[in-house]
Amino acid sequence: MNKKFLIWNNPRDAMLYLVLFLMLIGCVNVFSASFVEATAMFGNGYHYLIRYIIWGALGLVCMLGIGKGMDYHTAFRWWKGIYAALLLMLVWVDVFSRSVKGAQRWIILGPISFQPSEFVKLGVILIGASYLGRLMEKGRKPHLYRTNVNLGFLLALILAALVYKQPDMGTAAIILSLMLVLYLVAGMPWKEVFVVGGLSLAAIVLMIVREPYRFNRVKVWFNPWLDPQGNGYQTVQSLVSIGSGGLFGNHFGLGSGKFFYLPEAHTDFAFAIFCQEWGFLGAMFLILLFVLLSASMYTIAKETRDRKGFLLVTGVNFFVVGQAFANMAMVCGLLPVIGVPLSFISYGGTSLIATLMSIGLVMSVYRQELLRRKKEQQADSLPPFRRPYGHGQPERRWHP
Repeated sequence: MNKKFLIWNNPRDAMLYLVLFLMLIGCVNVFSASFVEATAMFGNGYHYLIRYIIWGALGLVCMLGIGKGMDYHTAFRWWKGIYAALLLMLVWVDVFSRSVKGAQRWIILGPISFQPSEFVKLGVILIGASYLGRLMEKGRKPHLYRTNVNLGFLLALILAALVYKQPDMGTAAIILSLMLVLYLVAGMPWKEVFVVGGLSLAAIVLMIVREPYRFNRVKVWFNPWLDPQGNGYQTVQSLVSIGSGGLFGNHFGLGSGKFFYLPEAHTDFAFAIFCQEWGFLGAMFLILLFVLLSASMYTIAKETRDRKGFLLVTGVNFFVVGQAFANMAMVCGLLPVIGVPLSFISYGGTSLIATLMSIGLVMSVYRQELLRRKKEQQADSLPPFRRPYGHGQPERRWHP
């Protein structure tokens, strides 16, 4: 478990250094992408940067607290309370929150606002890892069409439906995708995967056709220049920003997209500003960082013998890195505009804290695995008659 990972002593250290480096890039990019809007709206060009640092510091405290001071099995024992809290927050949003930019997604408490759906993503991973991990320990495979083994998916479906109602179809799809990935990794038959994929595609088409604004998004996804000043404006400006960066970029602070050409330049479309200022090589470097982050978490999952811990790390990997690549694909026009943040790079306090908390859980899995192996080594040093019952029995290892 303490094997070297490239230049780092172990995959946990690699993960931590990569996270900190990505947050440093996030600070630089948030400031560069937001200072024009922040100056115009608040009279302080550092407004979003300061808030990013505050949320990031709080997130790091949560990450270290979870990673070094908590056994991740405790979160599994609390899964019912976690689910109830998430359900309550989503109902609160639906009943009491006010609409912001045409969507009702935030809980606003005085000067503080947060988006519960970001915590729902992490909660779904915890619930799925706990439920499916128990099935794996019993040697059972999950099936979506059997009522006695599909509880995890049904719970995620309820949360996704409440998020979809906000409306936030993109986040709802991610919530269900996270659970489906865990089901697949836990051994769901491939035949069911194809059936679920077909039904999901049909449901997505139906939801798109029912809402004109979603249908327009799909049309401009295929050709944003059909309506470059209307529905396709955001995609067109994003592609212009990316393309104008060239190979080496326009250098820090000189990107023109943030001068009110590109909407949401410091949030959903932060990657476009990054590409404009750091160019193709900078974009490739950022992608490499996410690939290395994914590889470090994959290594931790591969070496974890606890089924629940293995599923937890796998889910976090898909949540953090998978969401990042979905955002970059969206910004580049490979996916429709769905409002997915770029992990660590986009501005968003709730998203940043939820992401760092998930990294803390991976740290906890790594630490508990080290403690378990240390106990095994200590037991090996004892005389056979003093060893714990069952010690030395072969244990099946689960790989991602």
